[in-house]
Amino acid sequence: MPSSLCGISLDPALVKAVLPGGDSLTTATQKPNGGTIRCNLSVDGKLVLSLAQAWWSEGKTTAAVAPAYPGTKDGTMSEDERFIYSGQAGVGRTVSSCKTSEHPEQDLYTAVETRDTGVDDPEAIEKLLVAYTKAVEGSAACREAAAGS
Repeated sequence: MPSSLCGISLDPALVKAVLPGGDSLTTATQKPNGGTIRCNLSVDGKLVLSLAQAWWSEGKTTAAVAPAYPGTKDGTMSEDERFIYSGQAGVGRTVSSCKTSEHPEQDLYTAVETRDTGVDDPEAIEKLLVAYTKAVEGSAACREAAAGS
């Protein structure tokens, strides 16, 4: 297990907890639109997990964003209402200080989605989602690029 997935550092144990067994793990980055970056993990050539960063209109709630990720249906909402998760998927909202000029008046959300793996572990999804959201908050995605770099 790598300690970094598509440029985001994560505890390998948290990722492993939501993956099926297999021999080889590969990652691929997708940018399906201007506001989304998706990191897809495949085990033995089969897509098993997708981690996403997506910009949404400012002021949306996690509950309003979650329906875009079908696996979160009937999910559990965290006490602070930043995270919603089920045994297969979760959505999190980054801190309000996560802003870039490229996405004015938008908030950055994260999503974790398992893909047809038989995984059904809300606790593991929650741990990975919270860790992934914190890692994204500490990454370049939440900061302006420094001048001249």
